[in-house]
Amino acid sequence: MSERTEIVTILRPAGAVPHPSRYLHTDVDGDRLLIGTALLPDGTPGIYFRTDSNGSSVPLDDLPGLIAQLQVIADASRDEAEAAKGGGDRG
Repeated sequence: MSERTEIVTILRPAGAVPHPSRYLHTDVDGDRLLIGTALLPDGTPGIYFRTDSNGSSVPLDDLPGLIAQLQVIADASRDEAEAAKGGGDRG
């Protein structure tokens, strides 16, 4: 019997840009939520959302932190879009 080697490649979703400003959350039954920066194909800055197939629940007590982090992610996305255009950093 011969051995078989399988190679698995994990590709980043289109438009998603990993950034330290991201928001990560795992709910009580293990479903995950990722919110990060995105650069759309036309260069427009955006926000990227990804969950497990069941979705992910965020407790209302965590909502103020999520909202604050969304603004951080939005600012980082604008910075990345400007840098991609060659406009440098807003900061």
